[in-house]
Amino acid sequence: MLVDFLEILFLGFFAIFFATGFFYECMCLLLRTIVFFDPSPRRLLYILITGIFIAHGLTIIFYSLVYWLLVHILGFEKLSGLVNDHYLSYLYYSATTYSSLGVGDVFSSGRLRFITGLEAINGLILITWSATIAYFSIQKMWKEHDIKYRL
Repeated sequence: MLVDFLEILFLGFFAIFFATGFFYECMCLLLRTIVFFDPSPRRLLYILITGIFIAHGLTIIFYSLVYWLLVHILGFEKLSGLVNDHYLSYLYYSATTYSSLGVGDVFSSGRLRFITGLEAINGLILITWSATIAYFSIQKMWKEHDIKYRL
């Protein structure tokens, strides 16, 4: 029992640290790209939002791979509910968990529930982090837009 708890605790925090570090690197790359190309305000907006969506999408894919590997390699309990046991089900489950949407048609059981909770918390943190990055980038854009394009 204690060994199972320590195993899931280690795997859960490994997933959080990896996902957060990966997301950080994506945001750094995105912001460096924006600074390098110095796009117009509208292009900045589109580049920023596209980059943020890609970073969140890749993080969701990472978590879905974690679920799939835990179930199919380490023998964790399968997802339950209205689900077929193929990768797209894990991707869907990860997206609804990451975004805290929690539809409820697919749900985890057993040891997988702990990682599900951690993904929901991590998703909330990363989504608010990206909203903060977008806010400050757009705020800077509006200041520059007002100076350059004032009528």
